Amino acid sequence: MIKKEITKLFPLLPFIDLCTVGEDGTPEVRAMLNLRNAQICPHLKGRFKDGDCIFYFTTNEHSGKMKQIKKNNKASVYMTDPQTFEGALLLGVIEEEKDKKTKDGFWHDSWKMYYPQGRDGADYCILRFTPKSYKYYDGKFNVQTGNV
Repeated sequence: MIKKEITKLFPLLPFIDLCTVGEDGTPEVRAMLNLRNAQICPHLKGRFKDGDCIFYFTTNEHSGKMKQIKKNNKASVYMTDPQTFEGALLLGVIEEEKDKKTKDGFWHDSWKMYYPQGRDGADYCILRFTPKSYKYYDGKFNVQTGNV
């Protein structure tokens, strides 16, 4: 099943590319910390269920991407294994996670360097990306598409 092939990529990579829509309609991509990677975020190991395609990202509320997301919540996530060139493009929507319990569940005190006011500060933000469709690249020039 393709979903299994895609989700096996999730914990491998330290960074995932997130693309949002700029104010003038052009796409903007940036590398984001992969919260599913146990080396990057060991405190979140076991947080994600197998087969779950929802991604979470941490960011600053005042960032440019937040302005973009509030105006247009369409987004994509791209990841590729540099060893095999296997990759996945997920297309969907992204929004700010408002649930305090969820936000608190992601928090780690080492993040105070990015969010000096801590988990309850106004600048700490969690984004939830929900994919609707995918393109899976098997590393051998074959592409499969479908809905998540």
